Amino acid sequence: MKYFNKSLLTLLISSVCAPNFVSADVQISGFGSIVAGRTLDDVTLDNVGYDWSKPPSAENPPSITKEQILTADFYDVGQYNNDFSFKSETIFALQIVADMGDKLKVTGQIVAKGTDDFSPEFDWYYLTYQATDELTLMAGRRNIPMYYFSEYSEVGYAYPWMRPPSNLYWWQVTQFNGVHAMYEFSLGDFSNTVTFFYGNEYSNDNKEMEYYEVLYGGSPSAVNEYWTDIIGMNWNLSGDFFDVRFVYFQNDRDRDVIAQDGSIGDYTPFSQQFLGFGGTIDLSRFTFLFDWNLVTYDDAHGTEFPTYLISAVYNMDDFHPYISYSKADHKRDKRENTQDYEEHYMLSYGIRYDFNPSASFKIQYDTFVDEAVPESGWRYHGDSDTVTIGVDFIF
Repeated sequence: MKYFNKSLLTLLISSVCAPNFVSADVQISGFGSIVAGRTLDDVTLDNVGYDWSKPPSAENPPSITKEQILTADFYDVGQYNNDFSFKSETIFALQIVADMGDKLKVTGQIVAKGTDDFSPEFDWYYLTYQATDELTLMAGRRNIPMYYFSEYSEVGYAYPWMRPPSNLYWWQVTQFNGVHAMYEFSLGDFSNTVTFFYGNEYSNDNKEMEYYEVLYGGSPSAVNEYWTDIIGMNWNLSGDFFDVRFVYFQNDRDRDVIAQDGSIGDYTPFSQQFLGFGGTIDLSRFTFLFDWNLVTYDDAHGTEFPTYLISAVYNMDDFHPYISYSKADHKRDKRENTQDYEEHYMLSYGIRYDFNPSASFKIQYDTFVDEAVPESGWRYHGDSDTVTIGVDFIF
């Protein structure tokens, strides 16, 4: 559950503006996206509640027909269906950075999303200490730097598409409370940044996990997701025409599925490892973007999630047509059946028009193809065709 106390916002603003803080250098900036879209047809899906011990019937159908759904934001369950909607991805954010002197800064970021009925929350708050010219220390709440675009995945103006492909950026935890140590140095003509991080995340009333519990016939009062001992590093390497990043982290995972009567279901904790390599190659007229990731679970099944993204953008002054392809798979190497689980790809076409130095207009068409074997019970996303239009801005 996301908590926000309006008095906290008042306190933050009044604090940075109060007379005893007049000497602080305060910077206020923000970003946002106003996005609308819809899916275009109906789709036949596996009935995840189908009772395989009984013959098919009207009361026990193996499949159901319903309107298409595209989950554009897995973490906040921002979805499009056949009804035109502005709420699935529209977002407004305000960031306040106060320079306290002596190399210390404090940052707070407030976000309001359509998926939360635009109820604001503090999603980032951290201290930054510039220990040396090369070494920066941070402590507080930030995004987990798991994907190439993770740390600004909600800033639509920062990338060409309407969104980073949601079938890659799909984890139920994206932020954590922790510490970062970032060291910058040069190696020949290349700029390097190496960051080590450690932290934990206790995600109570996790929206994504509650959605899937209900999808599979449950009726939980809450699902709490715990990622603990998140420890890892990333290495960013930049040159004249490229920027790439390698990331590795691991953590322990646990979950409480709380029933309506307050009881907690059985769940076996496990650890996971995340490995990723992504980047951007800028060749003037063309820009190429990619992200490859492998998530492995130390569980009884030997679960693996290999995913990747490739994308090309053609740059014509203020117009940037693009195409992207993203693929996600699910394997279980410790089971006799290693392959027939969740699998899907997304093919996206679109164009970005920079009509203002601080704003861009985008239109995008997404084809989502659910490749799970129909009899496997994992074909619950379903195919979809979706059109979205939007404006991204910064200030």
